[in-house]
Amino acid sequence: MLTENKFSKYLIYAIGEIILVTIGVLLAIQANNYNEKQKDKKNINNIYARINTDIENNINIANKLIAEYNEMEYLYHKVLNDSINSNDIGQGLENLATGFILYEFDKTGIDQLKKLHLRDRNSVDIIRIYDRATIQIKASTEIIESSVSRNLLFWSDNYPWFPDYVKFNINNQAKDYFVNSQDYKNKVSYFYLCVYQSYIPTLENFISELKAWQNNIENNEG
Repeated sequence: MLTENKFSKYLIYAIGEIILVTIGVLLAIQANNYNEKQKDKKNINNIYARINTDIENNINIANKLIAEYNEMEYLYHKVLNDSINSNDIGQGLENLATGFILYEFDKTGIDQLKKLHLRDRNSVDIIRIYDRATIQIKASTEIIESSVSRNLLFWSDNYPWFPDYVKFNINNQAKDYFVNSQDYKNKVSYFYLCVYQSYIPTLENFISELKAWQNNIENNEG
């Protein structure tokens, strides 16, 4: 009976020890899970902070680019309305079919976000905005760059004033071409369509979507 009593006490003690160890392990797992969640949350917050910084920079760059094109638009209209003259040479007339401002936006935050494979609405929406803009801006850019290349190659093959042109020296033959040539008017008209009816609206839509996403985030947080 004494032996059985000692064994019972030992068994109870052993079971108690197992329970305590189990509780300790569970608490440690919970603490570890909590710490991991906190690390993940901090990482996500850092990525979203980077995305917001990228958005502000991307919007500012796009706005500056659009402003530069807006300053030049009057010259395009002068060409389209046959109201140009030799005084417009040196003001940008000679570059209307070859001058192109490339828009490059920062996707560092978005690339970081994609690696997390999150499926919440905010993440899905901002990735979708950037992916769509990337495709659309790239398409517009490729068309314009192709047009610039064709124009420069055509001038190189057909006009003796081209070597001076690339050295920013516009001689009288070149001036006559830029002011009076129907060929140049056609090239400028096509460039105008590419820039002002495709490229610029694409950038403006990108800006609008980025601002709408930011406002939605702020409203949800509020």
